[in-house]
Amino acid sequence: MMNDNEKRQHPRLPVEVEVELHRSDRSMCLVWTDDLSNGGVSLTMNGHGDWPPIGARVQIRISGPLGGDDEPPLVDAIVVRHTEAGIAVRFDDPMRE
Repeated sequence: MMNDNEKRQHPRLPVEVEVELHRSDRSMCLVWTDDLSNGGVSLTMNGHGDWPPIGARVQIRISGPLGGDDEPPLVDAIVVRHTEAGIAVRFDDPMRE
């Protein structure tokens, strides 16, 4: 019997970074990453009760500058599941579709 970790396409790395979560139907909110992989990220919703539904398109961006004066890019993502603490998103690669 395979567990969830054996089914994952990309290894996950525990990373806690504050990020902006952008939705077309809501104002931006600040959340934290829980873990990160090449394919997506798990986000802790920090008490925000209105989570985007599974299948929703969102954008995320690291909060604050990465270095210098450049603003971090917005990254397109799709909500793939809800967790106990928040949501998991898959990075949206337009070349895949």
